[in-house]
Amino acid sequence: MTKTSQPVARWLAGALLAFTGQAHALGMDLPYESFATAPDVDWIKVCGDWPAPAQSGEGRGVYRIVHATRYAQSFLYLQWIVRDGSDSASEVHTATFEQINNDHAETTLSQMNCQPTRRGIRFTARAQSGYDDTVFRITIDAGHKPGEVRFRTNKRR
Repeated sequence: MTKTSQPVARWLAGALLAFTGQAHALGMDLPYESFATAPDVDWIKVCGDWPAPAQSGEGRGVYRIVHATRYAQSFLYLQWIVRDGSDSASEVHTATFEQINNDHAETTLSQMNCQPTRRGIRFTARAQSGYDDTVFRITIDAGHKPGEVRFRTNKRR
């Protein structure tokens, strides 16, 4: 190798390494597992918008209801999700409901519905107790402030 070809060879090797990193980042394949949810999750509903804080990088917010089934009973979670300027989602807060999510509650939910309201969202469902087959309705009202939740039940006659 001549004296002039050594610097050219070093420059060429450096350039190839630099371009290799960029090509990998641009062509990355994201597998399904990158977005997968737990196998027990059987219902996810995005329901209404909430006014996400207007801080740098934050954009709009949405409510998300997550229903899962395990041990032959329902588990329910309400999330406040925010999307940033690149439309990536992140969880701000998750509300859980001890009346349902207790692993000995033996409550199953059906006829689930979620509606946006002026003050947030309203989630309703038919609930049935596994202990005595009692049927009742649950209503969850969530406000615009993450964590602002009101849970109530109404016995069915």
